[in-house]
Amino acid sequence: MPYFKNREGYKLYYEEYNPNSKHCTVILLHGFASSGFFFKEQIKVLKDFYRVICFDALGHGKSDHPQEINISKNIRHDIIRDLEDLLGYLDVQGNYGIIGHSLVGGMIAQLICKKHLEDVKFLILLNSGYINTDNVIRNIFYNLLPYMIRMNFLDFVNNSVVKILDKTKPYIIKALSNSIYHLPISQDELEMRIEEQIFGMINEIKHYDPSYIKCPTLIIAGRLDNFAPEQMAEELHKKIPHSRLEIIDMAGHFGPSQREDLYNEVICDFIKSLK
Repeated sequence: MPYFKNREGYKLYYEEYNPNSKHCTVILLHGFASSGFFFKEQIKVLKDFYRVICFDALGHGKSDHPQEINISKNIRHDIIRDLEDLLGYLDVQGNYGIIGHSLVGGMIAQLICKKHLEDVKFLILLNSGYINTDNVIRNIFYNLLPYMIRMNFLDFVNNSVVKILDKTKPYIIKALSNSIYHLPISQDELEMRIEEQIFGMINEIKHYDPSYIKCPTLIIAGRLDNFAPEQMAEELHKKIPHSRLEIIDMAGHFGPSQREDLYNEVICDFIKSLK
């Protein structure tokens, strides 16, 4: 199985298809607690025409899993760094397209567009949004939120974030119990870390403006997505220039594998339209 070592010496699993394609390279970015295998249905239709690259982020899938978990480390920076190193390792040159799934994969894809503005030919966001749930604390917090709060996330956090955090904090601590078992950390320090991460996430959302994304962008949402509701996709569509929004009926957060035929059709039509 193909692996490459990142700068910390961990082995990261990757897959590459059709490396000699004369068409563009397509990079697939999975979400939190997922892996590149999630895209197996998309790979089937993309690999015959395009060079396709995906990898399992550290701690995910077939990549190395560090024994100690940093509960407040934001993994987006390391994933972007590891992807950049992988592209150099595979000698990827020229423009490429990025497909990101969920809040983490989709947000990382957006941030890569910001960092490598001239290199990204197109962006495809699958069941994504504008929130960085990119560490253990933030992910647990977001998973505790009811659907109605996710639907109107910006309104709720502007008015009620302190009340929401007070109600969810005990459950966050309980969910973290296994991860912090060996950490010399007091209850007060743990609560402080939780508050820092959640308020930091809220502050990022308030100041996040994806209008820097200039490449053609396709946003696909699932009508039944409880995790990243279609309202998030609609908000991204408003803020990203040159974007196209498609909402798939009878599809949830894992729409790319639940309704792969429809997702694949929209994805392929979009990429072909860019020629």
